[in-house]
Amino acid sequence: MKNPLVGVILSILKKQPDGISEFDILTELKQRLPEFSQLSDGQNLQLFRQHFLIMNALYQLQTRLWQEENLTLSILSTRITLSHTSQAIRSDSTTLSDSVDAKLAAYYLDWNEYEHTGTEQVKEMLDGFYKGISLTGDRDAALSTLEFESNNNPSKTDIKQQYRKLAQQHHPDRGGDQEAFISLREAYEYLML
Repeated sequence: MKNPLVGVILSILKKQPDGISEFDILTELKQRLPEFSQLSDGQNLQLFRQHFLIMNALYQLQTRLWQEENLTLSILSTRITLSHTSQAIRSDSTTLSDSVDAKLAAYYLDWNEYEHTGTEQVKEMLDGFYKGISLTGDRDAALSTLEFESNNNPSKTDIKQQYRKLAQQHHPDRGGDQEAFISLREAYEYLML
């Protein structure tokens, strides 16, 4: 299925010879196409759909521009750049490899991912993301750093009070050790999740 944003995104890319971020593409699409901000009532699902449509259009463009125009569309997490590749060899291959880029392209080119992803699936993805980026560590070690017994199950209020007490003692501005202070903060952040 052809993505209706392909032409609009191509015109945006042509005006940005040094590349552009996905966020800037999103911002420009919202200005040009008011209906792009009406894809869902829920904020998270709305953002997922906008992101998916942009990435789908970019991956459609990437394939077509390479095969038909000898142009390279580089899709990186922080920058999207369109460039002419004078010595590129055109490929008629439609086989996807096992690279991360190929897997991303396969995901975003599959309209079923868009159609079957609802509010609950987006919530699960976000929860998985936040869980994945949370500080990893050992609860007992964090409790020990804040001078709690490892079998103790302190409340958030207890953790906060103990952290403040120890932070005052170990703050570098008060003659404390910077590494000890940072360790206290890490333990505090871990336990407050």
